[in-house]
Amino acid sequence: MKGKRVDKKTIEVGLNQFLSDDRNLVLGFAKEPDGVSHRIFKNELGPLSLFNPYFGINGAFFLRRMFSKGQKLLLLLRPCEIRASVELVKLTQTERESIIAVSVDCLGALSSKDASDGLPDDYKEIADILASSEKVRPACKTCKERRGIVGNAGIRVGQDGTLWAVPYDEKGVEFCGLFAGDNEELPAAMLVGEATKTEPFLSDMTEFSKDFAKCIMCMNCRDMCPVCFCIDCVFNGNDYLPKGDALLNKIFRGGTTSLPSGKELFHLIRMFHVSQTCVGCGACEEACPQGIPLTKYFKGISERLQGMFSYTSGRNVEEQIPYLTFLEDELKDAAD
Repeated sequence: MKGKRVDKKTIEVGLNQFLSDDRNLVLGFAKEPDGVSHRIFKNELGPLSLFNPYFGINGAFFLRRMFSKGQKLLLLLRPCEIRASVELVKLTQTERESIIAVSVDCLGALSSKDASDGLPDDYKEIADILASSEKVRPACKTCKERRGIVGNAGIRVGQDGTLWAVPYDEKGVEFCGLFAGDNEELPAAMLVGEATKTEPFLSDMTEFSKDFAKCIMCMNCRDMCPVCFCIDCVFNGNDYLPKGDALLNKIFRGGTTSLPSGKELFHLIRMFHVSQTCVGCGACEEACPQGIPLTKYFKGISERLQGMFSYTSGRNVEEQIPYLTFLEDELKDAAD
């Protein structure tokens, strides 16, 4: 595979050229006085950061229902964020033609709650620190694809820290065309390699009830999930989570009720809802104020279900979500 050898300055110059068109935007990371955060760039790039060592929000969260004719939005994000954007295209929540998706090799991340640790803005230094850190997020420790090989193009990092812009389709060629230089063969070994196989999360309903006993039904997990997008969520009504007179009627009919009610039902239905599109980013766990190990359940369930259909969420925009298709005997080889 071939790509262009680039550096951070070259990338900034190329992206500023892209932004010279008033209809174009870039969604990426920016260096702030107190850390790194997502930023939409318009007209001028500013303090770009290729990698954010802290995870707070999945950037695809900002893409939902972004439809604009003639506009181009270039994403320069983690692989899990690009994968979520691919699922949103399949779910018709964003416009495929307006997006150029570029995934950047990811080294894993710490929780944004640990942002006070103050990591440097250097790939090699961050790689060494994260490799020995016990605070790396559970979702990152079990990530199936940290390499920047999803989307239209990728920013890959060589073992020596050299950056490579690599196209994967015509849009990727357009992206790499922003940078001067000739295509060269990529190094055989990169800083971020193929993920080692990890065991699936194991849990039972006794443990489930114990873990979710702390839930306060704030629904932050739902609200911050990049692929949980319904405007008219069933949990906004009285059918599943009754309020007022509906709650009183339920108590009079059923007797003593624990509050807040419906916690387990809420999470079970959400697991079913996002199980085929979940990219395992752990944004739900990051948003939980109670420290519930949501990744263990949502990622565990989604990996099992996706495995039944030989499907990987966000892998390819042409690959249909299983519940949107029908294939006769598609589960004949599925393990129990």
